[in-house]
Amino acid sequence: MRAQQRPPTAGIVACLCYLLAVVAPYLLLEGPAAAGLETYYGGYGIAGPQFLAALPLVGIVLFAAGRQARTRPDYAAGLTLVLGTVLTLLVLAWALAVPADVVASIGEATWLEYHRWLLAVCAAAVVAASAWYARVLGLV
Repeated sequence: MRAQQRPPTAGIVACLCYLLAVVAPYLLLEGPAAAGLETYYGGYGIAGPQFLAALPLVGIVLFAAGRQARTRPDYAAGLTLVLGTVLTLLVLAWALAVPADVVASIGEATWLEYHRWLLAVCAAAVVAASAWYARVLGLV
């Protein structure tokens, strides 16, 4: 694998991790706990993570297009950097807006307490991969 292909590959993995983290509560929680996800995801911040999942989908396409030279790699790096930054800021706004008692009321799953921060880390990984991509291309 060429050195210029590693950062977009990492970006694709970061986008997939974000999407997996968004879907995980729907797959792992059952019954009344799953019903509380609507409040958890939709009631706080500018937009919930499930709506923001469109951004990593676009990111996957951009990273793949840049990696395969189907679009100019510098455009792909710049666009994914902006996309990842917007995603990270919106996810952080949501994560900070969700009260701890809402998370506690959803169910007995202790991992859910850390879920919103995991989403923020996954979003930040998209930014990191984009910045790495721009650096490898000599843009920064």
